[in-house]
Formats: sequence, C-alpha cells, structure tokens
Amino acid sequence: MSLRIAIIGGGNVATHFFKSLGERSVHKIFVRKKEENSHLPLTLLSESKDLRTLDLAIIIIAVSDDQIINVMTNYHFDPDQIILHTAGSVGLDVIHQKHAKCGVLYPLMTLSKEDIIDYQQMPLLIEGSEGSVLLITQLAESISQRVAYFDSQNRKIIHLAAVIANNFTTSLLLDVEKILKKYQVDKNLLVPLMKQTIHKAFNLGGAKSMTGPAVRKDQKIIDVQLGLLNQDPEILDLYQFFTHRIQKTKSESSDS
Repeated sequence: MSLRIAIIGGGNVATHFFKSLGERSVHKIFVRKKEENSHLPLTLLSESKDLRTLDLAIIIIAVSDDQIINVMTNYHFDPDQIILHTAGSVGLDVIHQKHAKCGVLYPLMTLSKEDIIDYQQMPLLIEGSEGSVLLITQLAESISQRVAYFDSQNRKIIHLAAVIANNFTTSLLLDVEKILKKYQVDKNLLVPLMKQTIHKAFNLGGAKSMTGPAVRKDQKIIDVQLGLLNQDPEILDLYQFFTHRIQKTKSESSDS
C-alpha cells in the first residue's frame, strides 16, 4: 500500500488501524498528549492540529463518536486530503458538511488495544463522497478481505445489530461469570458451548437452534434454577424474562 496515511486518535480503534497498516503507510499519529500514548511509536506522534502542509492522501479520524465534530472544527486539512471517520452510527455528513473529500472506514469488530486480530477477516464497511470511494476501497482492501459498501443508514442498522450481539451478550456473560465465581466453577468450561451456540445460531437460525428447559417447558428444572438465583434478583429477573421470551418464540415458530 503506497498511500501516505495519518491517524487522529490513540485509542483502541486508532491503535488497530496503525497495527493493520504499519509504519510503511502510517506517517503520523495525531494525539492530544504524547505521554498518554506510549503504546504507539513516539517518532510518529504529534500534538499539532494543522495537517495542511503534510503530504497525506488519507486521514483516519479514529476517536469517540462525539469527538468527530470537534476534530473537524479544530483541525485544519488540505482540501485534497480524504478525511475518514470510523464510527458505525455517525453519518458521512458530519465530515462532508465541512470537507468535500470524505468517507467512512468502519471496522465491524470489538477492539481493545491488546487484542490480537486477524485483520484479513475483520469486516470493513466503507462509504465515500463522489470521487473518493475508489481510494477508500483500495485502503480497506489492503487491510481486509472482507470489504463492503454500506451507506450511512444501513451502517446504523448493522451497528445496532452489532451492539445487541456483542455488548448485550457480554453483559450476560458477566452474569454468568458472577454465578460461576460464586460456586467456584471454571468459566472456561463454557467456551466450547459458546462456540457451538454461535455456530448453530448463524447456521440454523436463532429459532431452530434453541434448546434447554425453556424450550422443553421443563418447569421442575426452571424452578430449581430460579431457586439458585433467589439471592440475585437482577439475574433472576433476566432468567424469567428470557424463559418467557424463548417459550413465546418457540410457540410462534411452531404456529407458523
């Protein structure tokens, strides 16, 4: 990849775009404070907000969603530079209203700085202003084999689905971890089950892959498990909610 690229931001997403592109492509990383970004090469870090004189083809704004507009307000760009943001639920217009050449490079992946990611398999959803899409596509394809064009509205939908699939599931797994810790059970015993659950859900569909006491309407087992949760009302409420929902879903799928 011969494009000269800069990144604005030093957080999780910025770190992974640097890792995926490498120093051969990333020529500068703009951060608020160098000392807070020791995980990135010091030689690339800059606190400047004026990028107009730099020979850069693409600038990736990898900051929190609510900071994108602040970057567009406080940083200075050359009109020929293509400015991208990386957010799932922020429209292209947040950049386009201030800068003609713009786009989106959204990684459909949960990212923490220390994660080891197979970037070739990480979906990248792109969007671009007229005349910018080809270069954005080339950039995305230099990172991943899984590149797709999504406009702002459709990207919001996939981001919503990702939040439910990832963040809500993680929240439930925190409850699982709490239960297992209480009874001193190794949580890693559940790893094969979780992998198979995801595999079945995506291959068979959610309704067809449901199993367990709620599906069987095994009230004796349900009552035993509710009893185990009687000192944790929040998890008990979740158990009852999902039991009811599973039974309702199963009943509706049987009727159709």
